[in-house]
Amino acid sequence: MTHPRPLYDLLIAGAGPAGCAAAIAATRHNLSALMVEPQGAPRSPGCTGWVSPAAVRMCQELGVDAAAAQAVEFPGLRLWPWNLTEPAVIQNPKLAGWIVKPQALGAALAAVARTHGVKVVRCATAAVQLGEEAVAVQLVDGRTVTGRVLVIADGAGTVTACMAHLPAAQAEGGRGAQAVLEVPEGGGTLDVILGAGRTIRVATIARHRRQACVTLMTHDTALSATAQLAELLKAAGAAGLLPARASADPLPVPCLAGAALEIESHVGKRCLLIGDAGGFVSAFSNEGIYPALRSGWLAAETAARALSAAVLQDELATFSATWRTDLADYLHMPNTDLGLLLPMVFSNAQMARRLAQAFLLGQSF
Repeated sequence: MTHPRPLYDLLIAGAGPAGCAAAIAATRHNLSALMVEPQGAPRSPGCTGWVSPAAVRMCQELGVDAAAAQAVEFPGLRLWPWNLTEPAVIQNPKLAGWIVKPQALGAALAAVARTHGVKVVRCATAAVQLGEEAVAVQLVDGRTVTGRVLVIADGAGTVTACMAHLPAAQAEGGRGAQAVLEVPEGGGTLDVILGAGRTIRVATIARHRRQACVTLMTHDTALSATAQLAELLKAAGAAGLLPARASADPLPVPCLAGAALEIESHVGKRCLLIGDAGGFVSAFSNEGIYPALRSGWLAAETAARALSAAVLQDELATFSATWRTDLADYLHMPNTDLGLLLPMVFSNAQMARRLAQAFLLGQSF
């Protein structure tokens, strides 16, 4: 005797921040949700990261506090010129965020999703069938799961988007690099290093207790991103910003900064594209946690409306306008020539504060 497969309201490919946010938001609309996550799939490079003030508020709205995320709060940031001379120190309760280990944050969000009744299947996707009444996802172990709407949130390099005939975000090769270092025990701090000139370079140093993660996003093509980061690590050690004897081999990482703005559509037949899979990463700060959470939330709200609409696909199509209205300003580069203004930032306290707000809050500079 065979049993009919359950039909979920939402199938969610990926159980990272975007997928978990979509799942939790779905349950608040009384929708059933199933997340499909490959066993042992990496949800991030594993490096210490920073969570913006907006992302902190979203985590709390979703039911995750600092303790659950094993986060350390940072009270603001230090802005440094590329030559690492005197920094501008900006501290403000409105600019407070978290330093986290991505695995801990992801686990906390997934735990909340499970407490709301969200099911999780740990298996890789083999195929996607977009039907007139439902979406069927075939798994590599032979099982098939079905849902009324598919939300694609399986990160950079998503294969599910290709199976669903959607244009996944393309990482720009050679623009990102990262290094992890052991540092003396301390609290959470965030340093931002800005390169002046016509080619923007932005590096962050996020410290979480005994680990520091240094991430570089660069538009300078004269040297590889890893070579530029190696030079910066050496300079940071000489300046005392990092331990002088600390060493690490920079590794290339995908750069999705602002990629969502270049994708023609995040809507396919009975499916939506969110998170890193949809390029939802800030072009200026390279911050992706808040856009991931927010795009997941908006996708669930759109799906809830679509599932009760006369024509589901017409309502799903509104997702494109919805996320652009909500997130485009956060994802855009600041509306100014940073190359010209950066030298003034370090001699003008008001401009330094405005730049810090643009970086952390996604506001216009």
